[in-house]
Amino acid sequence: MSSVTVSLSSDEHRADGPANGSAAPETTGAVTADGHPVALQVRDLIKEYDLAGEPLRVLKGINLEVPEGDYVAIMGPSGSGKSTFLNLLGCLDKPTDGEYWIGSDDVAKLDDDALAAIRAERIGFVFQAYNLVTQLTVLENIATPLAYRGGVTAEDHARVRELAEMVGLGERLDHRPTQLSGGQQQRAGIARSLINSPQFILADEATGNLDSVTTEEILDLLDRLNAAGVTIVMVTHEEEVAQRTRRIVRLRDGVIESDKRLRPPAVRPEEAEHVEPSKKRAGGWQLRERVQDVKLGIKNLWLHPMRSLLTVLGIFIGVASVIWLLAIGEGISEQAQKQIAELGADNVIIRSRRPPSEQTGGQRILYGLTERDCERLAEAIPNVERAVPVREASGRRFRYAQQSMRGEVIGCTPLYREMNRLEIARGRFISDVDVDERKNVCVLSAEVAQELFRQNDPIGRSLRIDHDYYRVVGVLKSRENFQGIDGEMKGQRFSDNAYIPLETFWSRISDRDLKGSGGGLAVTQISLKLKDQNEALATGEAVRQFLDRTHRFEDYTITVPLELLEQARSTRLMFIALMGMIAAISLVVGGIGIMNIMLATVTERTREIGIRRALGARRNDITRQFLIETIILSTVGGLTGIIGGLTCAPLLVAVRDLIQEKFPEMAANMPEAIRDVAPIVVPWSIPLACGIAVMIGVVFGLYPARRAARMNPIDALRHVG
Repeated sequence: MSSVTVSLSSDEHRADGPANGSAAPETTGAVTADGHPVALQVRDLIKEYDLAGEPLRVLKGINLEVPEGDYVAIMGPSGSGKSTFLNLLGCLDKPTDGEYWIGSDDVAKLDDDALAAIRAERIGFVFQAYNLVTQLTVLENIATPLAYRGGVTAEDHARVRELAEMVGLGERLDHRPTQLSGGQQQRAGIARSLINSPQFILADEATGNLDSVTTEEILDLLDRLNAAGVTIVMVTHEEEVAQRTRRIVRLRDGVIESDKRLRPPAVRPEEAEHVEPSKKRAGGWQLRERVQDVKLGIKNLWLHPMRSLLTVLGIFIGVASVIWLLAIGEGISEQAQKQIAELGADNVIIRSRRPPSEQTGGQRILYGLTERDCERLAEAIPNVERAVPVREASGRRFRYAQQSMRGEVIGCTPLYREMNRLEIARGRFISDVDVDERKNVCVLSAEVAQELFRQNDPIGRSLRIDHDYYRVVGVLKSRENFQGIDGEMKGQRFSDNAYIPLETFWSRISDRDLKGSGGGLAVTQISLKLKDQNEALATGEAVRQFLDRTHRFEDYTITVPLELLEQARSTRLMFIALMGMIAAISLVVGGIGIMNIMLATVTERTREIGIRRALGARRNDITRQFLIETIILSTVGGLTGIIGGLTCAPLLVAVRDLIQEKFPEMAANMPEAIRDVAPIVVPWSIPLACGIAVMIGVVFGLYPARRAARMNPIDALRHVG
């Protein structure tokens, strides 16, 4: 093998700035007693750990000077401090006290980013466990340290291939670590340690996991590197390996027990080419580096395609649901305005309510609208054409044979059907005779009839409501439920109703609030049909003034549909925003899924994080890499979600058509809101949903990314899993 062309010094820090904010000098000018330039030097190095509140001193004042070209074996029994010492030399940890000089930098005083710069530029690592990144090829593994100095240039690629040829892996550049033998993986690790032309190489039991033949090959390679002038510090347990070095330093109980020189340091051959590190990258390198980060992110995500697909699916569902729900909300908003209009712009609706406690003093009183209020309003307000009273009682037990359910009993008059646009499916509605004679008859909603009578015809059969029996005289067609308006107009469920004559209600239905304000027969609601809808607002105010005079308490609410219609139009955007907020919850769920997946990924890739940190990655580099992966997931989910969201209208129509074709009865019983709603895609919902998706990816990916970045590189390298 030809002589190795490597550089033993570095004249710059990473592209974004030197360690400690100043240019790195090439050498301190220090020399040994024999006149050799010093590669690294430690003085009174102390390392302590906190053990249950008590300091545990592992290194107790190490002094060591390693000249350039030296080949040092660090030996000692377990617990002697070898690994701790090597971690300090590799800038993976900081000493408790003492000095550690590399060039003119006192490493003991550098911050985390500066230490990362030292690892990226001046130190090459060779690990016992090889520590190659499994998802990268040999070529990419060798080039990894360059990523933390500003990116990989064309010149760097040529140097990677040169080093691969040097260690005998020129034909395996596209292979992954799992496709290599242990010896080949270690060769790749050695080539990686040389890519940045480091000042020295740290080898931790470099042959510990290899057989004797491969061990010999690796030691021959290290011998040739040292002969070419590369400084090597190696931890080993094997005496025969140590004997091949130029110097053996033995540790025991945290101090140097002996320091034996076997041969003088190597001198770089004059004919050996000095390879300078890559110069600082030009402005375009940042874009190239981000592109490389994205490629690496995609490669990492593709290692677990099903996991990534499920995560993308969560964001897809969130984005699509935002667009869908906003579109459906817009359609429902239009429909709601239509529904309010159907209440009648020429109506005024008054409902009973419990008066505020500050008015009643907490005492039990008679309150609410009464039969007399209905009569007086019809007489006193000139614009009232007719007044329709209603009494409601919810939660009542309906029984027929073995079937039972709970529903609402409505005590009403024949005018109720017209006011609420109820349609008869079979039989008839309540008549004036039924009311006057207090007959025990009832009319059922379509849903109640189906639930209790199944396939039987309910007309003429007796239905038990609480403790009394009522003869069924009619069944209504399905009617869309009314959802309530503005917090004042109570929602009306038409699907669980049984209608009985109002007089029958007062005489048969037990109700603790049977009496209203002033002792009259209580009603729940009074609907006023107006002669002139243009006077609706004035009529509503006249009704309020009338009731203020005749009621001691404010035990009623007044709803003017015309006024509500105007309010509904003005609050349309608020309604859409609310729907969007509800839909955004699904995006948050997707974000939680991203966080969960990324936390699992961080755990699985703990060792990789340690490797990258050892090779010079800063915390920001690790954070950025994991954030890029979450942004990729959320962006892909967002874009596919937009496509899915745009299918809202045609897909909803297709589903409705399919139900009507295959399940006509089900389609007939579907609520009108579902049957008739026409989704309207809100244009701004598309960029909003996608933007929220990316933001969710960043927000929920930040914690796992920072957790990864905060890992101690030593602990991460020791991770098994």
